[in-house]
Amino acid sequence: MASHPFSLEKNRGLYLGFFFLSNWLIAYSALPLGFKLTLGLFGILLPLYVAVRTSAFPRSSERPDPDLKLDLPLGLLLAGLALALFLRFHKLTTLFCWPTLDEGWNGILALELSKDWNWRFFYTFGDAPPLPVWCGALLFKLGASSPIALWLPSAIVSCLTVVVGYFAARQFFSRSFALICGGLLAFSHWPLFIGRFCHQGIWLPLWICGFFYLWGRFQSSKENKARRAWAAIAGAGLGLGSFTFTPWLGAAGLLFLWAFWTLWLRSKKTRPEFLIFTGGFVLALLPFLLAVLKEGYGHHIRSLSPWGGTFHEFQFLTNFFKYFAVLVWGAYEKDPAYTPVWGGFLNPLLGAFFFLGVGEMIRRWRLGLVRWVGAFFLLFLAPGALSPNLETFRVAQVMPLLLVITAFGIHPFMASFSNARRVWAWVGVLAFTGAFDFDQLAKPYRDPVAHPQDFGRPLRSMERYRIAKALEGLGKDGIERIGPLDFGTDSINDPTLSVMLFPSSGSIRPRPVPSLTMTSNVHYGPFLKKRFPGADWTWVGKDLPVENGGRLLGSIPGTPENQRTLHAWRDLWTSFLNADLARFAQNSGPLVRPVSILAAAYPQVKGDPFLESVYWDKMAAYAYEDANYEVQLKCYQNAVTRGYPTADLYFKLGQMYLVGKKVKEAKEAFIRATKAPMDRTQATQVLEWMAAQEASVRPRAGGTR
Repeated sequence: MASHPFSLEKNRGLYLGFFFLSNWLIAYSALPLGFKLTLGLFGILLPLYVAVRTSAFPRSSERPDPDLKLDLPLGLLLAGLALALFLRFHKLTTLFCWPTLDEGWNGILALELSKDWNWRFFYTFGDAPPLPVWCGALLFKLGASSPIALWLPSAIVSCLTVVVGYFAARQFFSRSFALICGGLLAFSHWPLFIGRFCHQGIWLPLWICGFFYLWGRFQSSKENKARRAWAAIAGAGLGLGSFTFTPWLGAAGLLFLWAFWTLWLRSKKTRPEFLIFTGGFVLALLPFLLAVLKEGYGHHIRSLSPWGGTFHEFQFLTNFFKYFAVLVWGAYEKDPAYTPVWGGFLNPLLGAFFFLGVGEMIRRWRLGLVRWVGAFFLLFLAPGALSPNLETFRVAQVMPLLLVITAFGIHPFMASFSNARRVWAWVGVLAFTGAFDFDQLAKPYRDPVAHPQDFGRPLRSMERYRIAKALEGLGKDGIERIGPLDFGTDSINDPTLSVMLFPSSGSIRPRPVPSLTMTSNVHYGPFLKKRFPGADWTWVGKDLPVENGGRLLGSIPGTPENQRTLHAWRDLWTSFLNADLARFAQNSGPLVRPVSILAAAYPQVKGDPFLESVYWDKMAAYAYEDANYEVQLKCYQNAVTRGYPTADLYFKLGQMYLVGKKVKEAKEAFIRATKAPMDRTQATQVLEWMAAQEASVRPRAGGTR
């Protein structure tokens, strides 16, 4: 039968062009969302429907991956491997300039663990597994610098994912198809992206690839002894996912059900192998299970799940679209986490191949392997779709399957070239991908001063980066300094300064203090400048769109008259850090331990107006988390009466009065904020809003209707 003139077999290049142009416009243009949706409908879905509808469906026995004999010359292969390593280790400690908040906490936890090792399994209130913390702690013990301890393990994991991913693909597909998968793992955006973060989620793709490799070895074994050995090893590999990141739980459950269906339900002969597989799984799961009994588990998962109270059923479809969209087009959410700044994880060319791959999978849906790839791709997106916001490490387990589907589109396209040109066509695709994707990866950080809004995704502090740079400049004058002491007053502070500037931090305790650097909210500036006229002060966030004015950096000389004050400040900063560590380790319940740490520090605070202010501000943040309105209100009252009455503190006090419907007191607090020596709060706007509210309810002249 003659093929249709619009069939996929005859027009792969045409459809590739349609998809490429549509992807580019959706991902990078400033077109309205409605126009982009229309473009997605008529530029991608409709052509994809036509391509599949007019194409012949192959026989169910016909494999989708005939070997194309992609025999790469040895020199070219070695050059590719060298380039893949270069892209992961180039500017390892400086490419992203500064760690994220998550990386800062992994770093500070690793620092603490390196001083006093324990076998704690879960870290932070998110019940995060231990691998980044353990790796960082080991490197700190070996004398590594903070950037190396944070980012070297990630680069190594990214390299291992390429190797293990190739061998995993080889278990199920032809050599040429596995080479395509390996190339995508080596040079596309998402694998390069995860190699730059100290985050538990970077281990998920490696674990998924490792499990599929082990499962493939099990299925390809012929002898009973070998099959049972590989069944046990594959089960253990599945259980070791508990060391990676929270979404492993859903992925492992699905993979275990797959093994149950394959080995138990389909054949009675393979049931002993399933029992062996289950034994390996349970054995490898023992550290996780013991940690659950000892440390507790599940509060964070419940809080983010549909049963946590923040999720509504209609969100599932919109969330699913957001998580799918970030794979090919970009983030459609105001404050996404761990997403590309521009476009999706697949560049427009690879995105076009992805949609070709979807077409090929639909044509070959009768093939069991294709059905499993499609099912796991959709199901592995579920942890993201069931959560309240866009954070791509929740779906990192889908990355290998995303690239397999992309390879389904690339493989038959490469088959259309002659043997002599096929290798160079593939090299051309990889060259474009590697150059384009690495440029997109690095571009936001080439000039962070000019593009602070791009630098800050996700939760990366431009102000603390500037402080670190300013301290580098101060260090050139030859004056010895300790610090910076970061007096943040959130319930969980950003510890990145303490990590990145270790060991030149407040943990060093010389007597006397030579000179001290500190950072606080900028509203303390007028009071501190008056108190320490010989100090240097810099408003680091003056030009940034930050709330409440941003951060102030101070360098206070260690004169004899300042010694007592500087020692007290350093001691309180240490208490702040210990309280933060206790808070970060607690996943539920009242914050008894963090509050008790701060309460014990109050004697060294009493009488110092700056310490009184930041102390009560910090205690108020803990009271907020405990939902204790009266304590929180009292803390802010203490802060403005015992400490420096800054506009920031009066603004927070006014907000508390408004929550308690004490309008008169709230108005007075906001007025005091506007009359403070410096006011960068929104007190004026709130007063205008309150005046408008009063006017709207005031009786009109002539009586009421």
